[in-house]
Amino acid sequence: MLTNLTQNWGIIRIIRLVIGGYALLEAYRGNDTLMAMLGLVLVGMALLNAGCGAQGCGVPMNKSTQKESEDVSYEEVHAK
Repeated sequence: MLTNLTQNWGIIRIIRLVIGGYALLEAYRGNDTLMAMLGLVLVGMALLNAGCGAQGCGVPMNKSTQKESEDVSYEEVHAK
């Protein structure tokens, strides 16, 4: 876990931390609970390196070397 906190810091991760810290500061100054929750989410995303990356939030495709297509037989149905 400590490795995750100290490595892979990119520009987006730093921006999340700065904006989250600013939101927490403003939430404290303005006594705003909703802003505090937003700040906690952003700081948490930055510290845990969670969230969507540059490719979006898609699920990674399973890359297999097997040929997955099978021959399908069709039966023609005629109306009477």
